[in-house]
Amino acid sequence: MTSGASAAETGQMRQVARMLGLCFQIRDDIFDYFDDESVGKPTGNDLREGKVTLPLLYALNRADLPECGAMNLLVRKPELSTDEIGTLTEYARRAGGIDYAYARMKELRDKGVEMINRFPASETRDSFVLLFDYIIRRKF
Repeated sequence: MTSGASAAETGQMRQVARMLGLCFQIRDDIFDYFDDESVGKPTGNDLREGKVTLPLLYALNRADLPECGAMNLLVRKPELSTDEIGTLTEYARRAGGIDYAYARMKELRDKGVEMINRFPASETRDSFVLLFDYIIRRKF
């Protein structure tokens, strides 16, 4: 806006920023499904706080899996034990929730890059592409 961009360009960048934010959140959600001290949050922390994130949401919709019904009942409990959280996170991984979340980030990245590439070539444009890639690949 301060650079004199048009309303259309500003709106387009707003959408790109939203996609960056969604990628960041999905990546953060994925961290919750793996035990890695460098991440800085314990495995299952989101579930402990009552948050059901994209990988588990996907898994809970896998009606083709025999344990899906039991997992849907389990996630509705008002409080979950450490073992129950472990069961749900393992189910999300096994049911393809992590792969689905990565695929969704890639879709968001590709759409964002397509929008960014409508702007003239510049270091700034290249930096946005690199930012998408960094967010998706980050380790902590």
